[in-house]
Amino acid sequence: FWPADRHMVGKDIVRFHAVYWPAFLAAAGLEPPRRVFAHGWWTVEGQKMSKSLGNVVKPADMIARFGLDPVRYFLLREVPFGQDGDFSQAAMVRRINTDLANDLGNLGQRVLSFIQKNAGAAVPRPGELTAEDRRLLDAAAGLLAQMRPELAAAQSFNRALEVVFQVVAEANRYVDVQAPWTLRKTDTARMETGLYVLAETIHG
Repeated sequence: FWPADRHMVGKDIVRFHAVYWPAFLAAAGLEPPRRVFAHGWWTVEGQKMSKSLGNVVKPADMIARFGLDPVRYFLLREVPFGQDGDFSQAAMVRRINTDLANDLGNLGQRVLSFIQKNAGAAVPRPGELTAEDRRLLDAAAGLLAQMRPELAAAQSFNRALEVVFQVVAEANRYVDVQAPWTLRKTDTARMETGLYVLAETIHG
């Protein structure tokens, strides 16, 4: 596992890890990390975290209240990695409600519950795909290729997640345009193709 691809440090100790540490490694005949990347600081409601102010945010408390994955999502999505960011309970709740519940969660709930009730609880076989179908499928299939440069170049976790949620937004628009609840009465084959496209998009 050595040399390390990424050596993450706080921005206040860059000198020690980008100058002294590589020198120590060179003296020992070892390769230095391939990249040293300094992350920023989190403030709370615009103030520096301080025990004396009593505004320290405890990760265990956040996880107990919001859950592990929502906390991870907020920290990666809210602020460009490497820059300082401000934490607030309101921002956490807003991000969880808007992105995870309303956009992603609602998409999954609408599509999967509709498949459960109207397609025998199984992803239907698609019919002929339209240009709109292919656009959405291609957008989902191309996510990894778009995300990798964002992660490799500058640890742009927020940009990588923005790319994901652009596809989520496209999928929600697709549901509204296709209106499978109407197609159920007028064109079941088209309904099934649309549900297949959406299920593949969520899966991808």
